[in-house]
Amino acid sequence: MNQRVPQMFFKRVTTSAEAENLRVIRNKCREYMTRSTDHITPEQQEEWFKTAFRKYDLYIAYAIEHGVCIVDAGFGVVHKNEDEFLLTGGLLPEYRDMGLGKVIFKFLVDQCHKSLPIRLEVLKDNTRALKTYEGLSFKVTGETDKIYFMEYHYDSVI
Repeated sequence: MNQRVPQMFFKRVTTSAEAENLRVIRNKCREYMTRSTDHITPEQQEEWFKTAFRKYDLYIAYAIEHGVCIVDAGFGVVHKNEDEFLLTGGLLPEYRDMGLGKVIFKFLVDQCHKSLPIRLEVLKDNTRALKTYEGLSFKVTGETDKIYFMEYHYDSVI
């Protein structure tokens, strides 16, 4: 990682237009998803977004380039279940290998109140993401033939 990590900021998705932007980013990252890797249509996203705010905190991650140019870089989601927080996120291909995954997932962890476990899933062959999550104090708690299940350890400082 010879490049300087761009600054990032996060915007909570609150409008249909922002949800559409999230859909476009997510579709470009779908090969790394552990659940549905299907292409999501604008119509599917619009229908889903009508009630998404009840269970999900949705964010678009923006990178600041050259101090002034703000560009979409990725997304993050906190899925609020009764007994856990489940995190997911992704980076556009041109923003991978810059340390931004760590920035996104640290932000997502910070959005969770610490009364419930914080979990995520990662494909076993996505070694970059696995190393990132381990660096943020997530530990493998289970696995399938293709996926590691991970949980954040609160005794860590990130």
